[in-house]
Amino acid sequence: MPEKMQGILARVKQLPEKCREKQLPPERIVAALLASLMFSYIFALGANGNFASYNDYYLNINFATFFTAAILSAAILIGSTWLSKCSRIIPWALIASSVAVSVMVAANYPSAEIVPGTSYYGDPAAWVSANISYVCFAVGIGVFDFIVVKWLVRDDKLGIGGITVDRRITLIAACLLFVVMTVLFGWFTSLKYRSFNNHAFDFGIFAQMYERMAVSGLPETTLERSYLMSHFGVHFSPIFYLFLPGYWIFRSPIYLFFLQSAVVAGGVFAIWLIAGKLGLSGKMTLALELIYAFYPCLMNGTFYDFHENKFLTTVILFLFYFIISKRTLWTFVFSLLLLSVKEDAAIYLICIALFVMIYRKEVLRGAAMLAMAVVYFVIANNIIASVGTEGVMMDRLGDYFINGEKTYGSVVKTIFFDAGYLIKQCFKAEKIPFILWMFAPVVFAPFMTKKVSALILLLPILPINIMQSWIYQSDVDFQYTYGVAAMILMSTIFVVIRLKTDTKRVIVMTSVILCLVMTAALVYPKVKRNQGMYQQMSTAYGENGLSDMEALCASVPADATVTASSNVAPHLYQVKHLYIIMHTYDALREQGIKDGKAVGTDTDYYVIDTRYDSTEMKTQMGSDYIKTQTAGSLELYERR
Repeated sequence: MPEKMQGILARVKQLPEKCREKQLPPERIVAALLASLMFSYIFALGANGNFASYNDYYLNINFATFFTAAILSAAILIGSTWLSKCSRIIPWALIASSVAVSVMVAANYPSAEIVPGTSYYGDPAAWVSANISYVCFAVGIGVFDFIVVKWLVRDDKLGIGGITVDRRITLIAACLLFVVMTVLFGWFTSLKYRSFNNHAFDFGIFAQMYERMAVSGLPETTLERSYLMSHFGVHFSPIFYLFLPGYWIFRSPIYLFFLQSAVVAGGVFAIWLIAGKLGLSGKMTLALELIYAFYPCLMNGTFYDFHENKFLTTVILFLFYFIISKRTLWTFVFSLLLLSVKEDAAIYLICIALFVMIYRKEVLRGAAMLAMAVVYFVIANNIIASVGTEGVMMDRLGDYFINGEKTYGSVVKTIFFDAGYLIKQCFKAEKIPFILWMFAPVVFAPFMTKKVSALILLLPILPINIMQSWIYQSDVDFQYTYGVAAMILMSTIFVVIRLKTDTKRVIVMTSVILCLVMTAALVYPKVKRNQGMYQQMSTAYGENGLSDMEALCASVPADATVTASSNVAPHLYQVKHLYIIMHTYDALREQGIKDGKAVGTDTDYYVIDTRYDSTEMKTQMGSDYIKTQTAGSLELYERR
């Protein structure tokens, strides 16, 4: 064999050893190639906005550019590692590029196929199919990221063990997350209102209620049941008064959107306090803050109107902080605050009390909390029954009534004597996506415990969500997830801090990524939808069109009686006697008349949005009204 050839073969044989010396073993080279592919995807996806349509994407993609980007990225990663002998360049590039691609794909693909919370509720079969496809899509992305994280955690390829994060940095991070979440989500959720696309149910109810609280001190509304009544006759939520001073200052329904976002975002401070009390590292604290900020059902749910349920998460987390801190007075203050959110919040406190008694072995404190919850639940239910006409909304547990017996006792008997029926009702096909949305983001960590008592915190998910026949209770686009979210997050924290180091890192890192991915999948389509609605209205009615529509609504006297299109009702929040036409409430309207209550039938004004079918409203008006104002898509009619 020629001497030159022998030299070449010798250098080839030495290459594996040379690569290892330069921190480039075969698996890291493969990782570099995968990372370079991810960078090409980022470039291609960014350049082709409609990549949710694979035909358009394929036709528009420049393959020469795609492979050139991949080759250059691989050369840069491998070359920089070879020259610097730094083993962490490629792992960090891989995790960064993988997360970026995952979020881009999750955020954009569903917007072309499945938009949650829109048009599926009239067709349960279509809703189930779409929701299952949607969550499986998000989880599927997470599986890829989980594999990447597993490889990175082995031998600590990212060097996380050597990274320290000062607790002051985690507090700054919490403050930044709070401000960003409050401002961004307050703004994006308010766009739906600004474009006249919020409706009486449910935003109009709370807009009118807060204005009446500011005027009379009472939570009055006519929208809820078609006659003047207290909202506390439907749900007992005295916590609303805590935020009334802010409404006095801003005096606009838009305040409610920013308030809601701020209250939800405020839970990040509870996470920071809990992590400190448990002695967690700065890295773990920062990771938990990110998990909270991007946990899918939290900020996602703010896009559906305004509800008291959304106060639950932050209140429950602060309650846990005081429990862990063993600060008795504040424990009971926040227990009372939790109960004041809503009558069924007692369920959360009962489970927390059991957790305190059984898991934490603080029997006396837990027993006092339990007694407090039970007594309050009875009182709250009696208040609802005395103030309202329908009592507590028991119909949502209608699947458990025995021979028409609409009582909690009937529900308990059904559950106790027929556990098989309970399992059948809880694990229907339409409930599975909800379970995945709630537990997949934390990698099912609450179940990774040997202590069965730790599962007590998960009990509320049964009566609040998956036992219910009301389809919205098990849908993360609505308001019924917030208390359960807090319980799942706390259960995750209690379990994860007891895991081995590598397992802990895999779970926490994967959870951060899954939360980012699943929140992007849920939230980004809604952001685009709200922006699109606002832009459409601004374009259709000119620069001042929306402000003219607001001025028309503001011109209606507060002491008048008004019938309005459902989407206009929230903008007439100042009107005491405000009604909409809705077939569902015909019976309630008739009952109100029989009971001698002020019911909207012939009103002083009608406000109609011409974008929607107003035939029924105009038929009811007859010829007794004359059009007096027009602004944008709105028409104001006044009695002759």
